[in-house]
Amino acid sequence: MDNFDNIKKILTSTFEVDLFDASLASLNDQTNKLRYNNFAYSIRELSRHFLYSLSPEVNIKKCAWFKIETKDDKPTRAQRIKYAIQGGVTDDVLKKRGFDTDQLKKNIRRLLNTIDSLSKYTHINPDVFDLDKIDILTKSTDVLNAFKIFVETIDEYRGKLKSFLDEHIEEHMVVSIVSEYFENIDSLAPHYSLDDCEVTDYNVLQITDCEIIVFITGIISVTLLYGSNHERREGDGHDIEQSFPFETSIRYEISEDFPLGHYDIDDYGIDTSEWFGEDR
Repeated sequence: MDNFDNIKKILTSTFEVDLFDASLASLNDQTNKLRYNNFAYSIRELSRHFLYSLSPEVNIKKCAWFKIETKDDKPTRAQRIKYAIQGGVTDDVLKKRGFDTDQLKKNIRRLLNTIDSLSKYTHINPDVFDLDKIDILTKSTDVLNAFKIFVETIDEYRGKLKSFLDEHIEEHMVVSIVSEYFENIDSLAPHYSLDDCEVTDYNVLQITDCEIIVFITGIISVTLLYGSNHERREGDGHDIEQSFPFETSIRYEISEDFPLGHYDIDDYGIDTSEWFGEDR
């Protein structure tokens, strides 16, 4: 089964990766009559860990779509899964952007049902002990496929959000960069002029209760200006055209008019190491 690398994409710590590997090791131990029971228990616990990591309670409760459904006011597992996929974006906003919210709900329900079904195998009774190989293969494939679909749903969702940025991301970056002051570039010459800014790649990094964070890499082209004003008037100045890679993040406010609404851009990380002959 080729699901494993995809599933590991949602794991947030070395512990979670190790727990997942240990779960698979239990499943593959054909000498142990409890192999599926051990797999079911550890995978259920793994789901609890990564859903708590991906979906902090404090953030879920700030989402416009959140409503109390439990006696202790805690988010439900379904709400944690929903947050892991769409953050604070409401279903109404998704529908306006062409998302299939019905399919989204089905995927959430499938993972929820899968996690719930694992509980049956953590209490050892004759009917869940020493399952035959075919039964184990069928059940474990269903479980791993449900987690795989969960990961694919997150990827698909963020890919569609990225598509809404295609016509705007370059414009937002150019507008921002012309007003920025880059200290590490300024340290290379008395003055510099900005010539161009090119976005080479961007991806939706995170979706929180209030913002969509997009990680951006690009190239900034400048002309380094050497010589005093007098020297330059006399033709004794010197200009060097140079390009430097940069990375930053844009934080878009979750709103009805994303991505044309409010946004903030983090400080730019301009890499000038090549100028000094350093390895990046």
